[in-house]
Amino acid sequence: MNVGLINAPTPTSTTHSKLNPPLGLAYIGSYLIKEGCNVKAIDMNLSGYNEKRIKRFAKKNPDLVGISAQTESLPNALKIADKIKDIDKGIDIALGGPHPTLKPKEVLSNEYVDYVVVGEGEKTILELLKHIDNQENNLEEIKGLAYSNKGNFCLNERRDPLDPSNLPWPARNLFPLKFYDQPWTVLTSRGGCPFECPFCSVSEIWKNKKRYRKPSDIAKEIKYLLNKERIRFVFMVDDTLTLSREWTINLLNELNKIDQPFNWGCSTRIDLVDKELLEKMRKSGCSSIQFGMETGSQSVLNEVKNGISKEIALNKIDFALDLGINVACSFMFPHPYDNEETIRETKDYMKKLSEKGAKILLSCTSPFPGTKYRKKAEELGINILTDDWSKYDAKHLVMETRNLSKSKLENLLSEISNYVGLKTKKT
Repeated sequence: MNVGLINAPTPTSTTHSKLNPPLGLAYIGSYLIKEGCNVKAIDMNLSGYNEKRIKRFAKKNPDLVGISAQTESLPNALKIADKIKDIDKGIDIALGGPHPTLKPKEVLSNEYVDYVVVGEGEKTILELLKHIDNQENNLEEIKGLAYSNKGNFCLNERRDPLDPSNLPWPARNLFPLKFYDQPWTVLTSRGGCPFECPFCSVSEIWKNKKRYRKPSDIAKEIKYLLNKERIRFVFMVDDTLTLSREWTINLLNELNKIDQPFNWGCSTRIDLVDKELLEKMRKSGCSSIQFGMETGSQSVLNEVKNGISKEIALNKIDFALDLGINVACSFMFPHPYDNEETIRETKDYMKKLSEKGAKILLSCTSPFPGTKYRKKAEELGINILTDDWSKYDAKHLVMETRNLSKSKLENLLSEISNYVGLKTKKT
């Protein structure tokens, strides 16, 4: 069975879009290869939308093409699907990823999309391939699949979550790793998040608890990469690496057993670390952490990340920097609870962090499908300005609030950027 996997490109090529290879597709590819499939893959974030590449890809006669799409890359994913069908209507096309998982009916309404994979794709795509190849599985029996039957939308039962420790390591060789700025990433868990932040759709996408890989398996994979690829840095793929303190300490103990020098980075919440844990992380090779601060206003912080004190956060960031850990702090602009005063509080807080040595990252808030900001937009006073998904890239203002119009937000964004020294893009 021949399968093609395509990572749909973001609307605009950026440093971030070329940062890492698509690890999710690498996992799907590895799983399918283990099951005897012939797999080819393209990450179009490296090249941008390219019809010549799509044409060459389609002419390899895949039984199925799976296209992965985020919200902002959905328009390009649909363009790719349309082009493939234009070349060969006999090629079956399945879309998966965060946006198709959250909006399967919307995605399947496009005539050139045959299937939508909801949730994890490994087993669903394998069973779909077997159906296409020899009708081995009935469509209605394939969990995690959406499809049309005589014009009617059909959505099967969600698939039970997979144990990430039982999956084969990702087939990174499907992608040209030398073209990425940070090619070596290691998955540490899969699944949902207990915090349910109002701007985040992770809980809606996964619908289940976080599932951790065995720390010994993670360390074994890193050691393999150190020996085979001669790497010296890996990034742990996990929104909140330190969610479970016990698991984290077990992981650090396993990393300390590796007898070769290397550094690693991660993302987590500021309230999920303390001085003791930061010291242990640094000792095991942690050289960079990204904290999702989201705002510098305590009143807004209480609404979006209840339980976090910005002053305590400042002390922890100070301590991490003193340990020699590079710290990045990400912020979102705006929140529905913001006004001019809270925005300027955030501006001053960002400046203070920047002067201490932390890197500041600022994203325009996007009310993504599945988030509280979208579901309860009217109640929260959010005015969604567009449903052009290509604008949901954290670089465009796609919402205004009851307190702040788009023009006022544009002025405030410019004020923050000039004060803190950030690069911005026209919104």
